[in-house]
Amino acid sequence: MKTRDEALILSIVLVNMVAAYESFIAAPTEAHMGELYRILYVHVPTAWICYLTLFVSFVSSIFFLWKRKGFYDLIAEASAILGLLYGAATIIIGSIWANAVWGVYWNWDPRETTTLILWIAYLGYISLRLSLPEDFLKRGVLSGTYNILAFSTVPLSYLSIRLWQSLHPQIITSTEIALTQPMIETLALNLLASSLVWVYLFKKIYDLRVFEGVVVKLTFGKEV
Repeated sequence: MKTRDEALILSIVLVNMVAAYESFIAAPTEAHMGELYRILYVHVPTAWICYLTLFVSFVSSIFFLWKRKGFYDLIAEASAILGLLYGAATIIIGSIWANAVWGVYWNWDPRETTTLILWIAYLGYISLRLSLPEDFLKRGVLSGTYNILAFSTVPLSYLSIRLWQSLHPQIITSTEIALTQPMIETLALNLLASSLVWVYLFKKIYDLRVFEGVVVKLTFGKEV
């Protein structure tokens, strides 16, 4: 187990070092935004991981309601915690970019607003779980049902720039990708680097919750 963790950490460090070099040194400058566009290599992977981990949480809640196994409930919780963290990072990084381009940190653009709604929805999910610490099954059923409903905010956030008029740039459209080939390759590398970090963080949060559950069960004779 320790060897696996060390190998994963080494992979994360190496891939992220290469990704950082490609993003901020090797990748070409964008014609219209200049060096400012490089924030894309941080912002897009952060948003991607936010959507991905909330999708994992959504699917896990469906399986929990179907199978009633705590394993799925723990995955749903661990994924939602990470989704909340990555969602906050997405909003903060996006606000920094907005201030540089639009002159304000926040202007209620559809993408900004729907992502904030997403974040609040999953803050509600975590709050609901914390409010039901005593009853394992009730907590899993109620929070799982809530999670399935809350997931509707994820496609809403992603599709917002297509559903409403938005100043948010569209990198990928139905006809093209608005990046050069080197930029696409650099973005793909950053997506990989971010995904590796997510795997490590997810594993640690999941292991922590399992350990907590074992301690509470041994101490108080009940599941958490």
